[in-house]
Amino acid sequence: MCIRDRYSMLWRVIEAEVVPASQELGLGQIVWSPLAQGVLTGKYKAGQQPPAGSRATDEKSGAGFIARWLEDDVLNTVARLAPLADQAGLTMGQLAIAWVLSNPNVSAAIIGASRPEQVRDNVKASGVTLEPGLLKAIDEIVDPIVTRDPALTTSPAKRP
Repeated sequence: MCIRDRYSMLWRVIEAEVVPASQELGLGQIVWSPLAQGVLTGKYKAGQQPPAGSRATDEKSGAGFIARWLEDDVLNTVARLAPLADQAGLTMGQLAIAWVLSNPNVSAAIIGASRPEQVRDNVKASGVTLEPGLLKAIDEIVDPIVTRDPALTTSPAKRP
């Protein structure tokens, strides 16, 4: 059995309560939005309009949902991850997915790829082992902007 929740370097609300309870019960996580709606790919830049045709410009693909991540402080912080991805020989997207999969309670990550090349790029994160020093460096960079409040995890029965 698995639980399906949102989880990424930036959205960690499941870490405080859901993951420990899942581990106790022998449940894994199938997580969605490991790329924080594409923000962790690095394609969105502070002070610039989102790329044409991206999720951020398409109301049907979640432009309202991604808006919270398009603030300059978030985008500037995400840009600081690029050298870490380069050092690991990964794209920004691969780094983000490998980070999610490095959580031993995560069984799988659902990627919202819209083009075949995105799938080909993202699948390369499977089986990647991130070194402890790299994981620590990632945490040090993103910590100021991470959302951790477990109260933000809501039951489907309580959603509007």
